[in-house]
Amino acid sequence: RRFARVGDGTTSVIILAGEMLGVAEPLLEKKLHPTLIVSGYMQALDDALKELRSIAYEIDINSPEAVREVVRGAIDTKFSSRWGPLISDMAIKATKTVCIEKADGRKEIDIKRYAKVEKISGGELSECEVLDGVMFNKDITHPRMRRIIKKPRVVLLDCPLEYKKGESQTNVEITKESDWEKLLQQEED
Repeated sequence: RRFARVGDGTTSVIILAGEMLGVAEPLLEKKLHPTLIVSGYMQALDDALKELRSIAYEIDINSPEAVREVVRGAIDTKFSSRWGPLISDMAIKATKTVCIEKADGRKEIDIKRYAKVEKISGGELSECEVLDGVMFNKDITHPRMRRIIKKPRVVLLDCPLEYKKGESQTNVEITKESDWEKLLQQEED
């Protein structure tokens, strides 16, 4: 199905190779030499490449509409016909975000290494977006915990950072609401 995530093509290669072997079997039964069969496959490859070159055309990668049309042609399905522009634009933005231009002018686009799809339940497809940076998806553990942090300061650690409970347990009895507020303030300090 086209809706599924796209992999590295391993399954497709295996299926194609199996079909090619299946087509070659009757030729082997007719005692054709394997090198002759392989040269036929090589000729078919040359013919296919020649045909592709004849129908290929250049597009202006600086033209958003031209790029969008190519992307739409690759991912257009019944599902994306409703959300087509949104999905196409997200794909283009994600690709441009991870595009690295090498010193020799070549462009390297490594989506598997530099991009990740993070699925968050709920919401609408129209709320999807491409982020340029890092996203932390943290569960809310306290009602006062902020939902969004703008311009955060981030520390990167190469060791686990875990809260360890103390060995002694303390029970506190609170009779007034003001005492509860003082206790919370002391915990935060």
